[in-house]
Amino acid sequence: MGRVHQRGGFGKLKMGAAAAAVAMLASACGATGAQGNASSGNSGGGGGGSTATGSGGQTIKLITWVNPPAVDAFKKIDAEFHKAYPKLNVDLQTAASITGPYATLLQTSVDSGSADIVTDYPPMKPLPLKPTKSNESTWQYWSTHNVFAPLDGQSFLSRYTSSALKAETYNGKVYGLVSGSYQEGVFYNKTTFAKYHLTPPTTYSQFLSELKTLKAHGVTPLFDALGNVGPVYLQFLYYDLIADDWYPSAPGGNLATDLENGTVKWTAPQFTTVMQQEKTIAKYLEPNFTGVPWEAMPGDFAKGDAAMLLDGSWDMAAVHSANPSAKVGFFPLPGSNTAANNQPYVADNLTFSVLKSSKHKAAAMKWLQFFSKPSIYAQYVAMTGISPSESSGRYAGFTASTMGSWFGKGINDGKLYPVLSPTDAYWDQPANWPKLQQDVINGSKTPKQVQQLYQQDWKTS
Repeated sequence: MGRVHQRGGFGKLKMGAAAAAVAMLASACGATGAQGNASSGNSGGGGGGSTATGSGGQTIKLITWVNPPAVDAFKKIDAEFHKAYPKLNVDLQTAASITGPYATLLQTSVDSGSADIVTDYPPMKPLPLKPTKSNESTWQYWSTHNVFAPLDGQSFLSRYTSSALKAETYNGKVYGLVSGSYQEGVFYNKTTFAKYHLTPPTTYSQFLSELKTLKAHGVTPLFDALGNVGPVYLQFLYYDLIADDWYPSAPGGNLATDLENGTVKWTAPQFTTVMQQEKTIAKYLEPNFTGVPWEAMPGDFAKGDAAMLLDGSWDMAAVHSANPSAKVGFFPLPGSNTAANNQPYVADNLTFSVLKSSKHKAAAMKWLQFFSKPSIYAQYVAMTGISPSESSGRYAGFTASTMGSWFGKGINDGKLYPVLSPTDAYWDQPANWPKLQQDVINGSKTPKQVQQLYQQDWKTS
């Protein structure tokens, strides 16, 4: 289980140690399959960089992965920062794929101390219940072992929500800045819904009824795609249904912790319901959804190939780019017949940290201060479609408009899913966990058989 790496880099499988490559093929929101190596100067390909420069002064080096909306936002912010502080320059360096070339750039930059501000996903929290070097991610290990400079005392922290700060707090100190979060759910074509007199469903029964109506009229109801990424992209079903059907009954109010400490088991009947619903809903996906390339999802939906898209909010910029006239709305995937239980899945995303070894620490903090200004931060939200982690502000843009009152709301994945590690038993490893979900959908295994496989070697803390 865990967070999938959303396109272009805003996302990743959530796990204790290294990210599984199968999930990272999706390499988070907006990557569109870019390839390239890190370099300086203007970039015309998948990797590269840009520098907002002037004569003299200091140059801050900021590194991130290739996610076009975020990279474009950073370039704009860097230019405005340099205009406000002419003696401070920004060297933005990028590399493709957060688990490929960028992972190498990040590691070498930290090892050599050659960067000032580094970025990654997911943030430090949640940590494993008993964190060790073997079950922590590299970012978690750095965050808990004095690699990053504490941000405590910086005035910009007061602009951020307590949950965003908590995600990067260790032993009472804040070691990173979560730039926002992304949400998953159902994006729908408003024109198609109006044509067939449909409204956004609020319960599972209503959702099934509308799926049947669309199919009866020869319309493909739902779109998801597993090609080039595999069953991990079934996350748009299982994450959301777990949030709707299982999370509300978690005895400790935190399903992830309950599974980790053994007070809840994978054999719970609520999880059986989740997988039964997955199999039912999957019947309404496009033909050959397992072979359709994941990279095509935004464009295919934008041109009307399906009435609804199972996806994350990071893809709305691509949908809008493919069809600026498309009228799109959003609702949480409804797994429960209790409407209040149906909430979007939310995951914290791109996170900044300043290296403790930074040669330009004061300048790096000034950049984060500038980024956090309400007017600048609003630009970042509008350009990337990310849900804000600042506690107040007014936000525009296609994604905010599409999601309406749901923008920024939902159940955080830190409360939903236990931390998985590649060192866990085979079926409890992040690369293998989704395969059993596909087995349920294709009928080769029953939900109860799958639950036994998850539970048989599950390690509790």
